[in-house]
Amino acid sequence: MRRVGLIVLVLLVVALAVAAQFVDLPDGAQLRALVDRAGGWAPIAFVAVCAAGTAVFFPKPVLATAAGLLFGVGWGSALAIIGFTAGAMIAFGVARGLGRETVKGWLGARLAVLERVFERRGVEATLVIRLLPVLPFTLANYGAGVTSVRGRHFALGTALGLVPSTVLAAVLGDALSDLGSPRSIVALAIWAVLAAVGVWWGRNLITGALRAS
Repeated sequence: MRRVGLIVLVLLVVALAVAAQFVDLPDGAQLRALVDRAGGWAPIAFVAVCAAGTAVFFPKPVLATAAGLLFGVGWGSALAIIGFTAGAMIAFGVARGLGRETVKGWLGARLAVLERVFERRGVEATLVIRLLPVLPFTLANYGAGVTSVRGRHFALGTALGLVPSTVLAAVLGDALSDLGSPRSIVALAIWAVLAAVGVWWGRNLITGALRAS
């Protein structure tokens, strides 16, 4: 799902770049002026969109990038993390209500791996799955709901694990008007490094869980 999100994000940027050649599109400053005129409802609405989008498999990178474009890096990152964490907990709660058999149909063998990982280290496991580009974010939320991980550990690990990728996406969103700027290039490079670290860390954690079982 994250791979799909990145593809959608790239297509969105390309579409905006093409449209900008023919249409007078609003820039970041103009969009933020519209957000400011909306008052306190704008951040509330955005958090709600992030929460709902997370629960229904909408690509998270698109929303995180929009957060930076609309609210700036700091405020946008905070709003997105709150929304994503809320959405993750919605999925977590729904999965617990639906039961293991229903969720198992979505995840298959991956559910057993998640169970073994969460049995050992709840917060650390949640941190890892937020960095793993090969494990869909929303499916992991539903899968966690029918494992032994405690809700508070899952919420804490989710909020902390979302910080790096969300901030970097917000930086990219803030720099959408100039994708060739140094900060956007640095953000992309750091994002790639985090993905590589997440894969390495996740493989070690999963291998350890399988050996322990």
